Amino acid sequence: MRCMVSKGQMEDFSDMLLFTLGRRNMTIEDRISKLPDGLLLKIMSFLNTKQAVQTCVLSKRWKPLWQSLPNLVFDFDTFPFQQEIDDEDQEEVEMKMCSFSNFIRQVLFRRCPTDLVKVCVQSHIYDPHCFLVDGLLCYAVKHNVQQLTFHSRSDCQYLFPESFWTCQSLTSLELKGSDWMPMKLPTLLACPALKSLHLSHFSTAGPNFEPTAFSGCLNLETLQLFDILAVGSEGLCIDALKLTSLVLSFAFLGDGKVEIYAPRLTTFKYSGTPPIVCLTDHLASVDNVYFDIKTPPRFRHSEGEYVLRSINTLSEFRHAKSLTLSSSTVQVLTKFPSLLDQNPLSFANLKHMKIKVKKWERDRFEMPACILNYFFNNSAILRIWMDSFEDSQ
Repeated sequence: MRCMVSKGQMEDFSDMLLFTLGRRNMTIEDRISKLPDGLLLKIMSFLNTKQAVQTCVLSKRWKPLWQSLPNLVFDFDTFPFQQEIDDEDQEEVEMKMCSFSNFIRQVLFRRCPTDLVKVCVQSHIYDPHCFLVDGLLCYAVKHNVQQLTFHSRSDCQYLFPESFWTCQSLTSLELKGSDWMPMKLPTLLACPALKSLHLSHFSTAGPNFEPTAFSGCLNLETLQLFDILAVGSEGLCIDALKLTSLVLSFAFLGDGKVEIYAPRLTTFKYSGTPPIVCLTDHLASVDNVYFDIKTPPRFRHSEGEYVLRSINTLSEFRHAKSLTLSSSTVQVLTKFPSLLDQNPLSFANLKHMKIKVKKWERDRFEMPACILNYFFNNSAILRIWMDSFEDSQ
């Protein structure tokens, strides 16, 4: 069972732990310090690295423990600083960045050379400090890190070290670029142990990106590609024989094709203004499908052609048993009801359909009859219901 803990609860827990361990009342037996190292390190994993290092002041028993931490968490936003700073003040941010960088450098220098399980980094990146990020990522790769999360807020395009893209130990990788500066991906991502990959804010339209960039991850089971800024003319090819879950989210409309070779795929989620999705074989294994097709601010093509492209994309997943459509998807499909009549689809396996409606539009949303007919005509046992959600979800 996994326990979800919020950042506020985590801070409360860490403050309570440090307070409890720091009490000097000799009448109270210090039972926590008598626990074995492995269990103490497990407890310390609930702290960020700054708080974990602070436990060294408690006693000789605690002094060396943090040096064997299997998890390292460096978060620029929560990094302690002597005063509140204004994110708009470049000089103040630079001062905090220097302090943050120095702390990371000291941790890596003093840490025992044991293998890492998890590394999380959330930080600004400026040119004078890029070398430190390089060093941290290379250190993680050298020490066989298994899970890595890296969120960057940068006004410059950061280039990852070459060794990072061929890490042999990584099983889980999450990379998020900034809204104003997308990540640059390699020609080939070759991480043989990788099972879960989550990428946000990147483009596949660059000259150095190969459509088959993900084919080197032979054991990939979960792939989430959020806010794809563009799909190049050569398209995007997702070739993963063990892939079971795929999420595609497009920030802008593109003309390239997305080809999917994933015979074990069972869950597919699609969001944004889509390019054409092309499957070499219609995947009968896909059971759960979610579509959130946006109405673009302006159409490159005619509205009718855009609706037809959306229908064709939807048709690729006609073997699904469960289908979820956002209210915006329903609005797109009903722009030209005649196109639904001219392009009938056979959802022979469909048993459940859900319409996701934003809370503010729930009272005024009406399910169009053409959508009901379009799906009910293909399934005698179809159940349809609506579900509301907040805009932020």
